[in-house]
Amino acid sequence: MRHFLLFISFCAGLLGLWSCTEDTFVEPTRLATVRGQVLVSTTRQPVRGALVRISPGGRITETDSTGNFRFDSVLAGRYTVSAAKEPFRTEVATVEADVQLVSQITLLLVEDRTQNKAPTPPASVTPTSGTANVPTTLTLKWRASDPNRDTLRYDVNLFREGSTTPTQSYTGLLTDSLVVANLAYNTTYVWQVTVRDGVNTVNSPLFSFRTRSFPDLPYLFARRVGGQYQIFATGPSPSEVQQLTQSGSNWRPIGSPDRRQVAFISNVDTETFLYVMNTDGSNIRRVTSVPIGGQSATDLSFCWSPDGTQLVFPSYDKLYTVRTDGTGLRQLATAPAGRFFAGCDWSAQGNRLVARTTAGFYDHDIVIVPVAGGALTPVFSRRSSRVGNPVFSPDGRQLLLSVDLGTLQNEQGRQLDARLFVLDLVSGTLTDLSSVRTENQSQTSKPAGTNDLDPQFSPNGARIIFMNTDNTNTGSRTIQVMDVDGRNRQQAVQQGEMPFWR
Repeated sequence: MRHFLLFISFCAGLLGLWSCTEDTFVEPTRLATVRGQVLVSTTRQPVRGALVRISPGGRITETDSTGNFRFDSVLAGRYTVSAAKEPFRTEVATVEADVQLVSQITLLLVEDRTQNKAPTPPASVTPTSGTANVPTTLTLKWRASDPNRDTLRYDVNLFREGSTTPTQSYTGLLTDSLVVANLAYNTTYVWQVTVRDGVNTVNSPLFSFRTRSFPDLPYLFARRVGGQYQIFATGPSPSEVQQLTQSGSNWRPIGSPDRRQVAFISNVDTETFLYVMNTDGSNIRRVTSVPIGGQSATDLSFCWSPDGTQLVFPSYDKLYTVRTDGTGLRQLATAPAGRFFAGCDWSAQGNRLVARTTAGFYDHDIVIVPVAGGALTPVFSRRSSRVGNPVFSPDGRQLLLSVDLGTLQNEQGRQLDARLFVLDLVSGTLTDLSSVRTENQSQTSKPAGTNDLDPQFSPNGARIIFMNTDNTNTGSRTIQVMDVDGRNRQQAVQQGEMPFWR
């Protein structure tokens, strides 16, 4: 028995010794690397600072300046990689991590418009809403900001008060200011700014301002614009020029005695009629139903009654008066047979009316017309030269007119040497104002080869305004002023004709 137990123990020892000689095998850890880049989907620009997460494991990293990221020592297998950064949507992709190669992935981020915050509503800076007496050219300024620091673009609409149609519109402005010009005087404007950040659109409140009153400009004149006459007003400074009419051809502006209205001739309704407007060019309305007519349309003139309630105008061989509202048309006089009326003026001194009649370009009579009716009384005649329309001096004792001393006559009625004269109605004396010598006595005040035409007295009678032009009718037409004795001639308007001094 004892020997049997020893044999069993020996066999067990051998078995243990034999088992200690076998190899033990452990499965090794397989590690990989996952790399990638985060780009903007639309531009393919790298996204810096995007938060990148790999799952499972939950490891997190950020992209560098080139948009790249890297996860090392990742167990081989399938992973989910996500990238997030405002204002983009979080993007997710799957990747296989393999020990045999570096896994590469690209995530394209798309802007998440739901995360973009809207800009602040634009606020008015200049002019403050409700400001009055602003100039007709001004700079509008506003202020807006964007929480996301997006690039802002602005749209601006400018309306006249009461209108739903913008008078001026601007879109896509990148600056927060805008210069607006050519605004109407004495007008309330409403303006609004719309700001856009590429995602959101925000409107400002309505802002308003009122422009200053129309300036009291003393000179009225006509100027050719695009082949037609238009009426302008100006003062001593060239920067003050204001265009008062736009449509049709409009000429011969004459201010009312109270300085509140301007009458003029226009062919906007095909035929030539008299019109009246406010001094700023507003409220234009036709006065006459009978056309104004005569030898030459641009040679015609008319006048206001001294109290400003009526207009007197020629219509071929008839001279009419009409109220400024178009009522009360009445014939004042008829020209002698074969003659037409051309122009007239009415003096409050003695309640006298003077008119010019013509029988062709070079046949003229200046006559006194009784306002209450009666025979015409001639005071001046020229049968072989051009004569312009007469105007009374403020005291009613003199007439101012142009007379051509040249001898040329043609079918166009050309004048070679038209000069300004003052006719004394008491003595009959005719004084040449254009031949006054300059200070050095070397020449007359009127340049040689030019015509002085369409004279008018200043309101106080101390000066005269008129047009000077080359006698070829091809040169410039300048408006000049001079003293009532013909001295101190100077230019008032660079380009203009048919002047009137209100």
